Amino acid sequence: MKNKWILLLAAAVALNTSCKKGSKGERTLLPNVTGGTHELVVVLPKVLHTDSIGNTYRSILTEDVPFMPQSEPLFDMIMIPPEAFTDIFKSHRNIIFNDIVRGAKTPKMSLKKDVWAAPQTILYISGPSYESIQKMLLKERENIVNIFEQAERDRVIRNAITYEEKSIREILEKKYNIAMNFPKGYRLNFDHDSIAWISYETPLTSQGIIIYTFPYTEKNTFTVDYLLKKRNEFVKTIGGPTKGSYMTTSSIIPQLTDMMYKNRYYGVMRGLWDVYKHPMGGPFISHITVDEERQRVIVAEAYVYAPSKEKRNYLRQTEALLYTMEILKK
Repeated sequence: MKNKWILLLAAAVALNTSCKKGSKGERTLLPNVTGGTHELVVVLPKVLHTDSIGNTYRSILTEDVPFMPQSEPLFDMIMIPPEAFTDIFKSHRNIIFNDIVRGAKTPKMSLKKDVWAAPQTILYISGPSYESIQKMLLKERENIVNIFEQAERDRVIRNAITYEEKSIREILEKKYNIAMNFPKGYRLNFDHDSIAWISYETPLTSQGIIIYTFPYTEKNTFTVDYLLKKRNEFVKTIGGPTKGSYMTTSSIIPQLTDMMYKNRYYGVMRGLWDVYKHPMGGPFISHITVDEERQRVIVAEAYVYAPSKEKRNYLRQTEALLYTMEILKK
């Protein structure tokens, strides 16, 4: 009887450890996804790989990430013919299928999650012809990119919540009235007046979040000139490795765009940062919003320092944490 209970307990433990979280956070017995971060498999007949539709996929999915020190694509695309889609690809994290449906009048897209693995994102695109599918790709290019960028972002956010460094969130809630999730490994470097600097450091890289606030008094707040001036005022407090050095913004003018997220307006500023009097730099992304209750502007910025390395994945991992920010009610 004792051995029976031991076996049942072992089975229960094995079952529990194999129950991984799916795309919506639910428990699942599916295996973990495979493939590198921001890697995407496109299933398309080989004859079309170098044809118009294949070139359209390349122009959409391998377009350069904006405001990076070097050229890096949005996704690492792998294009394979249907006959090559064997079991080895079924567990891939991101997949796009293309199908011709006889009798179909218009092309359509269908999104599915966790079909063969978790957390997995699969986009099915079908239509009466490949020409019609190509036209849909051009029309929906921004939406397609957003689908897979969001899928990668969600994976990072789930990890940050599951393995959260709660002490950082508690400090931000108490002093700044905001909540953010940071995974283990991130540390609070300093918290001065109205600016906090949090980062994850390795011997070769630095992934950081800078949070600062200032009164909302200017009508021209959401302009590049004003936000750039404020940024340089605040990040100057982050000292560099040598005496008299500090963080600043590159001479290349940043890009400012709009975004609605969870019913809140954000300005999104992308640019490059430098260190005054020291040869350091990299890309940054700032999310800027207004806390109406407290009449203040909140800036949450992700930056990366990774010399001699590709920076896309590092920056997107850090940027994903910005999407966990919530402003607490009074």
